Amino acid sequence: MKRHAAALLLGASLLIVGGAALPVQAQLIPQPILDSESFAGDPQIYVDWMNVIYDRVAADALSAPSGARVYAYAGIAAYEALVPFMPGNRSLSFQLNGLDDLPLPEFPEEGSLAENIALYDQYTVINATMFSVAAALFRDKTPESRQAFIALRDAWIEARLEAGISQEEIDLSITYGDLLGKALGDWMSEDNYIQIRQRDPYVLPSDRPSDYQLTPEASQPAEPYWGELRSMILPYENVCWQAENYSFSTEEDSDFYRQAREVFDVGNNLTPEQRAIATWWVDTPAQTGTPAGHWVQIENQLVEELDLDLGRAAEMYAMVGMVLGDSFISTWGQKYVVLLLRPETYINENISARWRPFIQTPPFPEYPSGHSVVSGAAGDMLTALFGTNVHFVDQTHVPRGDAPREFFSFTQAANEAAISRLYGGIHYRAAIENGLRSGSCIAITALNNVVLRPFSQGE
Repeated sequence: MKRHAAALLLGASLLIVGGAALPVQAQLIPQPILDSESFAGDPQIYVDWMNVIYDRVAADALSAPSGARVYAYAGIAAYEALVPFMPGNRSLSFQLNGLDDLPLPEFPEEGSLAENIALYDQYTVINATMFSVAAALFRDKTPESRQAFIALRDAWIEARLEAGISQEEIDLSITYGDLLGKALGDWMSEDNYIQIRQRDPYVLPSDRPSDYQLTPEASQPAEPYWGELRSMILPYENVCWQAENYSFSTEEDSDFYRQAREVFDVGNNLTPEQRAIATWWVDTPAQTGTPAGHWVQIENQLVEELDLDLGRAAEMYAMVGMVLGDSFISTWGQKYVVLLLRPETYINENISARWRPFIQTPPFPEYPSGHSVVSGAAGDMLTALFGTNVHFVDQTHVPRGDAPREFFSFTQAANEAAISRLYGGIHYRAAIENGLRSGSCIAITALNNVVLRPFSQGE
């Protein structure tokens, strides 16, 4: 089995625009997971569940923040379903905000731990837990989503029976998985998601010339109250916010004007490679599984490329999932505080009334770049888990006809995802670079506050 180092110093990464390379602040990532044996087994069950969830996020047209919430809870459920059967690992109970003690499997008083664990089928526990959590997350969505989850659940039950698992073991495992899924569902229901769905319609302010204006095809800004959700690991929503560090201005010698002019000039002179990058990372809701889902698809591919076992995959989905969720809570909270207008609006008013971006401007404020924050967080987390120099081929959008993209590190992929927003014409450089820094902060906060395995003292 392939093993990769953790606890890595990220070198200074580069954003390339028109031949100019600008460094992004290097970050030291502490070691989150000790190099010890994980839980052996085929992790295909996780890939199956994450794939069907990705498909339903796209089919049910979830917003980018809503998609990230789904993947976060799914990743946590994936880990918690397996952790009772990994004696060397710790539960996330009391490590994540609001997550109290979770139920454990019932073991007879007699017998060794190995004998008690053998009473359960871990794959069926995972299957039942994932079904329960997915069904809860999509409770208010289309009936087709529930049917897709039922079909996958039943297929895995049938597969375990065919593998020789007894009906008694299946039933016992389903009972525990349902119990754990319900407990996680209760925790999920208290994150303020229901409450923000019941808020009055948002009124977009327009007091300052810098205020965000709806782009022509939008009727309402997306998810204006998302910053009020309970985070997974961030102690408060603005702990990782990065200051704008520039002032709004329409003067041609100002930093702000120069940033807008860069978007204009780059957008008017896109190379074929820049167009390919912008298209690869567009991840439009309702057409794809959202930006966070792109990183989930990368995780699914890494399961095979890195030959991950069941336990290592569970750790990956949990740690990446929680930073995906918190990235959108943090980003959307700051977007609706800063309320900065998009490049398209500024350019049309101050440079060219006819200019349009390569990618359609999305219906929410500009600063910071959500792709940059989530990619910075996911890229840094994957680097901490697997190393600085991991070669992989991202095939997320191959099914729609795009050519796969090759990367030699997660940092390279994250930087490309971030700069794609400049190529697309929808973000200024500051939103991109500060977004990456914000994402790194979120990853570090998770690594500093979540322990999956106790520190070993040896024999």
